[in-house]
Amino acid sequence: MVNNLTIEDPRYSKSQVCDYMGGLDQTTLDKWVAKEKFPKPDLYLGRHPRWKLSTINAYLAQKEQEYRSCG
Repeated sequence: MVNNLTIEDPRYSKSQVCDYMGGLDQTTLDKWVAKEKFPKPDLYLGRHPRWKLSTINAYLAQKEQEYRSCG
């Protein structure tokens, strides 16, 4: 029997989130989270925040919708 180890909704570290967002600076991400301009982490592993990929994609979809409704 082969185990399927595919992660349906992977958790991203701060650096992975920044890379996924096109090279966003980690300090900027921290500021956005503090000002509630970006979702808070879904969980912490020790002191290390993790975001679900679905959380990041939902945020990006919302921002895209806001952009389209303004233009």
